[in-house]
Amino acid sequence: MSVNLKDLLMSAAEAQADKVKDDMMSALNSKEMEEKIASAINAKINLPFIPEDKEQELFEKVVDAITDILVGLFDHK
Repeated sequence: MSVNLKDLLMSAAEAQADKVKDDMMSALNSKEMEEKIASAINAKINLPFIPEDKEQELFEKVVDAITDILVGLFDHK
C-alpha cells in the first residue's frame, strides 16, 4: 500500500477549505456580524429626515436579507 502524497495533500487542502467555508458561513449568518455590517453601513450613509436608530433598524433588516441570500447561494454550491 503506497501513500500518494498528492492525494493526501489535496485531501488536507479540501478539508481545510471546507472548515474555512463553514466558519465564514457561521460568521456571516450570525446576528453579531449582521449588526456590525449594518453599523458600518449606517456610519457611511445618512438618510435625511430619518432618526439614527431607525436607520440602524433599516440597515439591519437589509443586511439580514442580503446575508440570508448569500448563505443560500453558498450553501447550494
